[in-house]
Amino acid sequence: MALPIINESSWYESEVPSTKQKITYRPFLVKEQKILLIASESQDRKQIMNAICDTISACVKEEIDFRKLPTFDVDYIFSQIRGKSVGESSEIIIKCKKCEDDNKVSVDITKAEIKGTFKEKVVKITDDISVEMVYPSYHSMANKLGSLDDNSSDGAAIFDILSACINAVLTNDEKILISEEPKEEVDRFIESLTSEQFNKIAEFVTNFPKLSMEVNFVCEHCAENNTVTLEGLEDFF
Repeated sequence: MALPIINESSWYESEVPSTKQKITYRPFLVKEQKILLIASESQDRKQIMNAICDTISACVKEEIDFRKLPTFDVDYIFSQIRGKSVGESSEIIIKCKKCEDDNKVSVDITKAEIKGTFKEKVVKITDDISVEMVYPSYHSMANKLGSLDDNSSDGAAIFDILSACINAVLTNDEKILISEEPKEEVDRFIESLTSEQFNKIAEFVTNFPKLSMEVNFVCEHCAENNTVTLEGLEDFF
């Protein structure tokens, strides 16, 4: 006699924040939770990102390449799936702003929202040249993080991630796709920018929408009232 298969009919609806596309998803099961646990224990950011995308792909009915969606889309969808899988509340550690002691704070992750402004993706850097930007995806982030070693500086990481967010360089005559250019040429282009031009591009990357929620708690050590803004998936777990 075959063992029964359970939890086949628990389906929920949500949407992709940037496109408003409706999606249908189920809670993740033990097999997906095992993959997430192994990735978390590895403390390897690339492995964690890939595990999150694999879990979402397994749980969502629609055929979507989640690795290529903006990071905030993936963060939001994963938070919704996790809320239905292991409970809406997540206990996280937050330091008190006054005494700096750790506090265990329970947050409802399903209340987190995508906050921030969706900006114009074409950034003009000279009268004749513009840069077409894309929001960073888990695919681009995982690839860039994977190419960095433990001795890489924060500056190198920012530089690499920034280059991954440039889709094309636009001139009066042509559109040059960055994906078709050698890395050396892309680096040379970015290094030729003035500080003002570089900052215009960097602002797009550093201020894109994020999964966010404001949390209020009273410090259990000094009774100070704290208000903290959580941003990005890592802050919630």
